Amino acid sequence: MIKAGIVGGESNAAGELIRILINHPDVELAWVSAPDEEGELLAQRHRGLTGETYMRFCGDKNPDNIDVLFLCFAEDGDSERYLARHTLPENLKLIDMSPDFRLPADEEGEWVYALPELNRKPLVRGATRAAIPGPFATIMLLSLLPMAKNLLLNSDIHVSCVSPSASEADRPGEATVLLEHEEIDETRKALKTLQNSFDSNIRLVATAGGWDTGLASNIYMETPISEDDIKDLYDTFYEDHGFTFLSENLPDLGEVRGTNKCLMHLEKSGNTLIVSAVIDDTHKGAASAAVHAMNLMFGLQERVGLMLKASSR
Repeated sequence: MIKAGIVGGESNAAGELIRILINHPDVELAWVSAPDEEGELLAQRHRGLTGETYMRFCGDKNPDNIDVLFLCFAEDGDSERYLARHTLPENLKLIDMSPDFRLPADEEGEWVYALPELNRKPLVRGATRAAIPGPFATIMLLSLLPMAKNLLLNSDIHVSCVSPSASEADRPGEATVLLEHEEIDETRKALKTLQNSFDSNIRLVATAGGWDTGLASNIYMETPISEDDIKDLYDTFYEDHGFTFLSENLPDLGEVRGTNKCLMHLEKSGNTLIVSAVIDDTHKGAASAAVHAMNLMFGLQERVGLMLKASSR
């Protein structure tokens, strides 16, 4: 049994992670640290846990009795500060859900950029530290990796996303990203590990969708390759990955909410390829992705504990 601990336990990301781990057949959730919430029931902070667990938040904890530690801090830099303050056991595995350790996949470093569809082998072959990609990077990379693998990203890439509203101030349809976002550079560097010649612009625009969870994107670019040949490339690339699928129809957010799945639809209009994709940003872009990485790091079948039911909303 894998013993897990969570720091930053008061965050929304931690709440989703807890809901998965308490039902994972190979995991014992040993403790959840949130010093400001010490002594409070997890269920008082994270809805949906009433009757599922009677665990309480603990204060600052030294991670010396667990096998894996999930860093779920909401603020940039908190993961780095936590690790600087604590002495870690040599065999402890770390999974960070913040941006602090999202090292480019083409650079040497102890942190593996933990997108399994890109870096499954490093995760399986002894990784001890995994940095979970951001949700925008996740949906862009899953939409583009087969093209990069076949050296076909040779024109500007236009990305239109509809994302959850970050706050009540974000009105549906209001722009939330206009061409500049830290995950664009994250995406670019990851793509270059497959296509070293990649030097095209990635132009990302995102608008608020007015919902709590779910990220939808339409990505388009110029390519002379036929639609059938492109579908073959995507089928081949994802045939042995258990959570990313092509759909004959335009995918709907209800098909992926609450799951670790990404659904994509491909079509061409003239010389333009359009890749339409949907993920749950709180799962495939965060908590479920972290559990997926954990499964691989501990030699488990990747779908264990992640056979989650879509909400269909």
